[in-house]
Amino acid sequence: MSDDFNPTDLTALEQQRDAQREQSKFELSIELDDLRWLMSGKRGRRFMWRVLSDAGIYRQSFEGNTNWSIFNEGKRSIALRLVAQIHSIDNGADLYAQMATEAKVKDKPNG
Repeated sequence: MSDDFNPTDLTALEQQRDAQREQSKFELSIELDDLRWLMSGKRGRRFMWRVLSDAGIYRQSFEGNTNWSIFNEGKRSIALRLVAQIHSIDNGADLYAQMATEAKVKDKPNG
């Protein structure tokens, strides 16, 4: 902030909030565009499946030790956010299903 910040200047505060909202929208669109690009190729989907699997999205977080369970749930939370973002892009549900199918085929012997 600059030295001439005036907290009573509501117009300037609203303009600042609008600028922050626009910046956030811009950053989100870039993030989703990057994800769209990643999910558009087989290599990207393979990478994303590994990330989701390593984060423990498909298994229970509880391991008997509270600290490890909290740690595992933190990793899982990131994976859940990624899945939500995948589903928010165009054809995201289809890309997710394709990723899961490709991973399933890979997991089969001779697949």
